[in-house]
Amino acid sequence: MVPYLIPQMEKVLMKIGEAVSPPFPPSEFSIFVWNVYKGQKAHIFSRDFSKLGYGKDFILLQEALVGEDKMPTIWKKDFAAYEWHLAQSFQYKKDQSSTGVAIGSPYAPKAVDFIRAKTKEMFWLTPKLTLFNEYDFNGTKVLFVCTHVLNFVTIGAFTGSLYEIAEKISHFNGPVVLAGDFNTWNLKRFMVMKSIFRDLKLEHLDLQDDGRFLKLDHVFVRGFDVLDARVHHTVVSSDHFPLEIKLKWTPPGEPSKIILP
Repeated sequence: MVPYLIPQMEKVLMKIGEAVSPPFPPSEFSIFVWNVYKGQKAHIFSRDFSKLGYGKDFILLQEALVGEDKMPTIWKKDFAAYEWHLAQSFQYKKDQSSTGVAIGSPYAPKAVDFIRAKTKEMFWLTPKLTLFNEYDFNGTKVLFVCTHVLNFVTIGAFTGSLYEIAEKISHFNGPVVLAGDFNTWNLKRFMVMKSIFRDLKLEHLDLQDDGRFLKLDHVFVRGFDVLDARVHHTVVSSDHFPLEIKLKWTPPGEPSKIILP
C-alpha cells in the first residue's frame, strides 16, 4: 500500500505565518538555501536551522516537512516574523505531515505559484515541485524560485523538467533568484542545467568553501551584484550542506557582477 497521498493541484500551496516587515528589504540582503532532509536528524537539526537561518531575508528549503511538531514549530518559535509558503509534493498517510519546497521571509510576496514536473520519480512515483514567489520591492518586481529537480529519471525527463522551470521564468523580465536541489550528480546533468538557464541570462554562482563531493545544490541570479556565496561544509544535520548568499541591487542599466572578498 502506498504510504502517501499526492494533493490535488488546488491544495498544493500552504501558507504559515504572516510577514511583519516593511514592503521591501535594504539594498543588500541575505539568502539561505538548504535541502533539510525532512529534519530527520532532529537532535541537531533544530539548532543548526535556527542558528544559520537567523536574520536571513529569504530562506529557500527543499524537503521541508510540515505537520504536528515538525518544522512549523521551529518557524513559529524562532522565525515568528516570517511568512512561509510551501508547495507540497506529497502527504504521509501515517501522520498527515507534508513535504515539499518552501520559501520563508519577513517580506510578503505579491504572488505565489508553482509547477509540478510532468514526470514523476521512478520507483516512488512522487512528483517534484518548483515554487515561484514574486515580490514588489519599492516598485521593482523580483522573482524568487525554489526548486527540487527530478532525481531518478532519464536525462530526457530531467532536461524536460528544467525546461518547464525555464519556460515559466522566461515570462518574467525583472531580477531573479533561482536556487535549490538540482540533483546534478553527473557532468551531463550539470552542463544541461547551466546551458538552459544561461539562455535566460541567469548567472550560476561559484561557491566559496565548497567542500562538496557531489554538487547537487545551486544558485542562479539575474539583476544582482553578488557580495558573498558560500557553502557551510561543516554542517552535518542534513545530507546536503546549506548555502548562504549575499546580494546587492544592481543599478539600472548596469550588468551584475561578482564582488567577493
